[in-house]
Amino acid sequence: MSKIRFRQKQLLLAGGIGALSVLLLCSIFGFLYVNHLTNKYTEKRLSVEQELAQTQQVLKEDMIKVEVVTRNISSGEPIQESDLETRLMPRNAVSEEMVLSKELIRGKVAKVELPTNTPVTSTVIYEDEITSRDLRSQEFRLMELPSKLQKSDYVDVRIKFPSGQDYIILSKKRVEDLIDGTVWYHMNEKEILNISGAIVDAYIQDATIYALSYVEPGIQEKAITTYPANKAVLDLINSDPNIVQKATTELERRNRIKLEEAMNAMTPEQKQEYKNKLNTQQIAENQAKSAQPTTQQQSTNDLITTPQVDTEMIFNDQNSVGAETP
Repeated sequence: MSKIRFRQKQLLLAGGIGALSVLLLCSIFGFLYVNHLTNKYTEKRLSVEQELAQTQQVLKEDMIKVEVVTRNISSGEPIQESDLETRLMPRNAVSEEMVLSKELIRGKVAKVELPTNTPVTSTVIYEDEITSRDLRSQEFRLMELPSKLQKSDYVDVRIKFPSGQDYIILSKKRVEDLIDGTVWYHMNEKEILNISGAIVDAYIQDATIYALSYVEPGIQEKAITTYPANKAVLDLINSDPNIVQKATTELERRNRIKLEEAMNAMTPEQKQEYKNKLNTQQIAENQAKSAQPTTQQQSTNDLITTPQVDTEMIFNDQNSVGAETP
């Protein structure tokens, strides 16, 4: 009995020693394996970090500072410094020769529409004409305007005679303002004299002065002025300075008649829509007047402002001019 117990103890002891040996071997193998994996992971992480640092360095060296617009810029609209923001872009995304600083972009005009975040390069802007000393703001109510004309659009002002002849009086003029059929342009002395002659010509010859808008003013070249100065008209202006005022009033009257005829042909719904548009424009005009102090407008040859004249007097003046003109 004692021999059996002793033998069992020996077997248990041998089994325990074997189990401990196996456990020790497994622990050693596990430690070595984990240590191997740790070293391998560390090497891999260091390699990735090194590659990432090299890539960031390459990207940093291959980036360039570019000015982008922070809002939508319309074609023909000047770009101000507040519209710009400096950002880093890949060098291969934009030509370095076309990159401009804020100082060079400020005040330039957009050739095409520039959506937000568009890089501003030398290919999408141009420099507006330098303001001359004789530049004046002129307003007109006698021109037939495109129905979709808006402020800041560019137009050619043309004259069309009953014979079918059509000439360009003013070329690529920017619409400085547009309220209720009245349009404002900036014009120099030569252009003022040219439009004065055309107004008298239209008055005598029953011609039409109208405007045509540009599709892409930033890309399209300025048209060549083709209206020939009429010596007889210029002589008439010199002999009677008030003829420009009379002609302007008469052309405005003709445009008013055309407007009333068009209004009479409109449906009630179209009339209401037109009235709503006029009310909106009137509100905008009143707000603009209240926001700015009233200033006296400059005029040349009394071209801008014309007093109300009795219709019978206008026709008498027109008949007298027609009789004097050969």
